[in-house]
Amino acid sequence: MPPAIAVVGAIASVAGTVLSISAQKKAARAQRQQQANERRRSARQNIRQAQIARASVVAGAIGSGAAGGSGAIGGAGAIGSRLGEALGFASQQSALSGIISRQTERANFFSGVAGVGANLFNLGGGFGTLFPEHFGGADAQTRARVSGANVQ
Repeated sequence: MPPAIAVVGAIASVAGTVLSISAQKKAARAQRQQQANERRRSARQNIRQAQIARASVVAGAIGSGAAGGSGAIGGAGAIGSRLGEALGFASQQSALSGIISRQTERANFFSGVAGVGANLFNLGGGFGTLFPEHFGGADAQTRARVSGANVQ
């Protein structure tokens, strides 16, 4: 086999591995961001629940005769706030899921490229073809017999 196949295989294997690792890191980064978003959302929900409970107490106190008091206004504001936050969170999580999915696909693709490259490298004779003086092994002995040299 010509050494060019081994060289192409080695390059494809190394490049595929490097690109696969890069894509895996990007996917992991997006997953960490998604988890951080979830933690922040949970904290906001806890704060919001406390605000709603407080507003309910105020509304109960005012409710005995004060229709349209600050409790009702605050409750309406909380509903709007929750809706906006939920929509923003869902959009953000969806975008991050897309990044994770794409980067995982890229990692898998480049892992496959690395495998094909390794197969080409081996098919091309591997290191024995590229560096016969160091990795010749059986190929060097065969070449020596054909040329008439004495190799141990």
